[in-house]
Amino acid sequence: MRKRKQKRILEVSSCSSESQDYDSRYSDPDYVAGTSYQRSSRKDFNINTCINNPNQATEVGSSRRNNGVVATRRRRILRRRPGASNKSNRGVFSKKRTILSWMIDLGIIFEDMRVWYIRDKEKIIEGTIKRDGVRCNCCHKVITVYGFEEHANEGHVKEPYAHIYLVDWGCHLLGWIYYKGLLRPEELARCEFNLVEPRKDASDLNDDACMICADGGDLICCEKCPSTFHPDCMGMKKIPQGEWLCPFCICKFCGTGGPDHLDCINSPRQPSSPDSPTKFCGKSCEEVFSEIQEKHLGVRKELADGYTWSLVQMKLDPDPHSNGEFLHEITIGNSKVSVACTVMEEIFMPVIDRYTGINITQSVIYNRESNLRRVNFRGFYTAILERNDEFISVASIRVHGTKFAEMPFIGTRERFRGRRMLQKLLAQIESALRMLNVENLVIPSVPELVPMWINKYGFTHIESNLMTELIKYNTLMFPSAVRLHKSLVNHAAASAATKTDEANKNGTGLVRGKGYEKLAFFDLNLEPPKEDDDA
Repeated sequence: MRKRKQKRILEVSSCSSESQDYDSRYSDPDYVAGTSYQRSSRKDFNINTCINNPNQATEVGSSRRNNGVVATRRRRILRRRPGASNKSNRGVFSKKRTILSWMIDLGIIFEDMRVWYIRDKEKIIEGTIKRDGVRCNCCHKVITVYGFEEHANEGHVKEPYAHIYLVDWGCHLLGWIYYKGLLRPEELARCEFNLVEPRKDASDLNDDACMICADGGDLICCEKCPSTFHPDCMGMKKIPQGEWLCPFCICKFCGTGGPDHLDCINSPRQPSSPDSPTKFCGKSCEEVFSEIQEKHLGVRKELADGYTWSLVQMKLDPDPHSNGEFLHEITIGNSKVSVACTVMEEIFMPVIDRYTGINITQSVIYNRESNLRRVNFRGFYTAILERNDEFISVASIRVHGTKFAEMPFIGTRERFRGRRMLQKLLAQIESALRMLNVENLVIPSVPELVPMWINKYGFTHIESNLMTELIKYNTLMFPSAVRLHKSLVNHAAASAATKTDEANKNGTGLVRGKGYEKLAFFDLNLEPPKEDDDA
């Protein structure tokens, strides 16, 4: 057992929480309180980021002990409130967030640039670029990029960015996004591998925060990896004597050996193929991953009233010589991740890990890996709600097999709050998770807002049996936050998911295009409880 010095921080709200006063103007369920760890990186700890090169490292020093006294933690919630922003911020928050506006803000393209829609090397229609779409010369209206393609192809939607031609610069919009937007040094830096290592003279090689609750204090250290845990968080009645290995360093099936325990690898419940390039924690995890990659990732799903939602994930090093469909999917998906990050930064104050200095919000959105398990955010997806290509709400999700999924961040842009946009996105996320047979959705919440999540969104305090399973997985948590979960298993949802799955298999119920999917129905049984009109 080692005693860790509790860091002084300006602490923390839930990243999926909302205002405490339900009746105030900040009670909007789409208004999510942001958080900030206001502490610079420790002088004896450093972090090195390297693109796809885990062999490069910056050494970090040992942690300091306290003298038996845990420092008092100061906590405050930092929110971006409507009306609290200065004029310049209000201007930023009121701007439309689209892929085109992102490129305009970067100076990659400019408003009123001439564009053509090219099909089979022939110009079909003309237009000019605007922040929220393309002004079509045939109807003299500003329409979405997909709407511009519909005009050219009589309703057929395929790959609009690959067919829109920048007249003045003599290139297609898709390639311009890829080379000028996604290959910028600033953008590549956001995708880097976070490698954290102790210095050679360090006497303490372990983390300073519990893997389960992300807080400091009296921690038990794994003898094989840097992870540390509170005995109470692990459900220990007494401190184990001798060598102790954490749940990540033992076989999850038999509790002995290691992650690659031969007896379990050779058993029928084999976690994943030893030769597989992607390691999975179990068969269900591998199956869910395959289902997401094949049927959900990058698919633009149309809802009622012009809304769409999609699930994206940052993909590194797409081959520019790949086939057009793949390159279009990866380029637009990565661009949406970048726009989603600007939306998250607009909604939340920065969340900086007090131990490594890593920007947690940004690292989650960009699906960044690390050798330090607690800040390894590989596997996160970003769910996006849009209308007319404009970003409205975003959420971060990571799925851990069929047992549960975690959602540490969800929020709505200020200009759309009070319209139940968060409900709309959450309903689609829950519906998709049910189709994947995921049983529980887990979120962190500040204690003050637990009643809101329970009463308005159907969450409950996490059950002990689920918590026993949860500690075997790497999940994102914040100090003094409360874990809540929502069961996704019920008869109505299972029935709806089964019908939808059958429709997909039979080729009915969906109008599909490449990277585009139109839902034939919207299951009202999956909507969260309704709120008051002024909420």
